Amino acid sequence: MMPAMDTTLVWLFFIALGGAFIQTNIGFGFPLLAMVFLPLLFPFSTAVTLCQLIATVSTTYLTVKYWKHIDWRTMLPLLVVSIATGIVVTLFSMDLPQGSLKMILGVALVVISVFTVWFSDRIIIRPTVTAGAGMGLLAGLGNGLFGIGGPQIAIYLLSAVGDKRAYLATIQCYFFISNISTIIVRTSNGSVTWEHAPYVLAGWAGIGLGTYLGLKVFNRIPHALLKKLVYAFIGLSGAWIVVQELLSR
Repeated sequence: MMPAMDTTLVWLFFIALGGAFIQTNIGFGFPLLAMVFLPLLFPFSTAVTLCQLIATVSTTYLTVKYWKHIDWRTMLPLLVVSIATGIVVTLFSMDLPQGSLKMILGVALVVISVFTVWFSDRIIIRPTVTAGAGMGLLAGLGNGLFGIGGPQIAIYLLSAVGDKRAYLATIQCYFFISNISTIIVRTSNGSVTWEHAPYVLAGWAGIGLGTYLGLKVFNRIPHALLKKLVYAFIGLSGAWIVVQELLSR
């Protein structure tokens, strides 16, 4: 039987692999998948910080790879508002009870799942500064609380950016910059220490392989079907988190 740390390293590798594969194909999804499992392995604030630290490998690589496709004009309004909101919410959320955050996360995952599967294709958002700032506010709230701001950003950018590679480049660049800001805030408050370095390295190994495999099928997978399957799973996982938290009380 493997020691507890070794088991956790294996878990992190496969969580990161699966999350990176999903994110490489639909533009987001790694934090959603990771935050289903990481709070079961670490304190909530540590789980969020590890999630964002691990994700930097994939977001950095994809940002550099598709740099020339980034739509800076569309991204900047939502990025500025999102970072400001995310920093404030991160500082606030670190004092909230872990049980309450897990309950909110579970409900949020269910709502995101239902919204994405049933309603996102029916909503058209114009790429204005006001709309970008509004989505940035929502993304900052999600990013600050759970490290999850992807669904709001994806819905906006899918409408605002027409080209597939421009969408992937812009959303990955957004994640890279916004995650760095909240990582700095959380690490300065002791969410992770050097003792967590092996976990980060295991996650980086998984996310590297997941990104590589994801790019192999980037142009071949039916994206609409993939989104529905992924978020059906995420919704069930969110419901499971809520039930688990209720039963533990």
